[in-house]
Amino acid sequence: MFSQGWLIVGAVLVGLGLAIHGGGPFLVGLVLLIGAGTSYLSHRHCLDRVEFRRTFTPRRAFYGEEITLTLEITNRKPLPLAWLELTDELPEEVVPKRGRVIPSVRQRRQHLVHLFSLRWYERVRRRIPLTCTARGYFPLGPARVRSGDLFGITSQGKNLESVDSLIVYPKIVPLEALGLPALHPLGDQRSLRPLLEDPARTIGVRDYMTTDPLRRVHWKATARLARLQSRQYEATSAHRVAIFLNLDTLGEYAEYRGFVRPLLELNIMVAASVGAWANGEGYPVGLIANGYLPEGLRRVRIAPALGLGHLTEMLEALAKVFPTPVMPLGDLMYLEASGLPWGTTAVVITAVVDPSLRIGVGRLRDAGHAVVLVLIGDRARDPLLGVPVHRVRGEVGWRAMDEIHIA
Repeated sequence: MFSQGWLIVGAVLVGLGLAIHGGGPFLVGLVLLIGAGTSYLSHRHCLDRVEFRRTFTPRRAFYGEEITLTLEITNRKPLPLAWLELTDELPEEVVPKRGRVIPSVRQRRQHLVHLFSLRWYERVRRRIPLTCTARGYFPLGPARVRSGDLFGITSQGKNLESVDSLIVYPKIVPLEALGLPALHPLGDQRSLRPLLEDPARTIGVRDYMTTDPLRRVHWKATARLARLQSRQYEATSAHRVAIFLNLDTLGEYAEYRGFVRPLLELNIMVAASVGAWANGEGYPVGLIANGYLPEGLRRVRIAPALGLGHLTEMLEALAKVFPTPVMPLGDLMYLEASGLPWGTTAVVITAVVDPSLRIGVGRLRDAGHAVVLVLIGDRARDPLLGVPVHRVRGEVGWRAMDEIHIA
């Protein structure tokens, strides 16, 4: 290893060569002086004024899409770098299409390694395609650079606390691919009344049905005809949709027992697809989930609204949401029922059916809301609550996830 000791040896040999007029010692000493000096300066100053920048486009992606990661290294000094190693940490869910990848000691992380050679005041860029193989909210970084002397004998490293965030939205697929009705996915032949109604506009009365909430009863017509009568409402395109998403995939409020990832991801994909459909059809749509977001550990609650920006907010929440349920979905439905606008259609997406869910569905109906139940997977059974029920089976959902292009 070259060090200050080699500098001293080189200086002694040069002095000896000059004193005895010997060319051999002089040349050996001169080579040692140059080599040791270069090694010493390179080792001491190799990482001075070295700048690193990471960019990627687009900064938001959907499941299965490809983004381009750009790594930029700049050497802002007159000393060239014979070699510089850059190690950037990435999540396992983001797969580089080229470059050397090594495992990380951190769970579900990996290192992308690149080797550079930089002249004085030179900037070098590397572009690497990355495939997003899962939805989520992923940090990219931190990075580490390492360099050393010309001969590779000595080196030093430096951590770069440069961290960026990538949001991968869940995949959106046509509802037909999920086995949901193409034209009226919020309706069902078993539905006892139209779902897309405006409760503010009464156009007539009809005989009372056992599934009608008490708020629908027309008491004056009931007294006049001496039998229970219910209001009939005008259909409207301004109907509101509230998506209730259950992140519990094990049942019995599995807060501390983990989750079934295939069911969880299928739940989220169906919620994203229903939200995109409703927004595209012009229905104000909202999202309520029994998971929480990383910002302040707040619960997912997005009120019904319209617009591309609103849909983006919902997709971002679905990308970021933690898989741990904070309460049973039925309890959440019970709490939210009175706060929803009258006549909202609640689309309940769940892989489990438990007593809490049954109570929550009843509370929503009592509050004047239509309920549509979307069961995910093959284990959830129809609770027979008199509401429209659709099922997205596991094999159908994953075929849609893998084969259908993003809508």
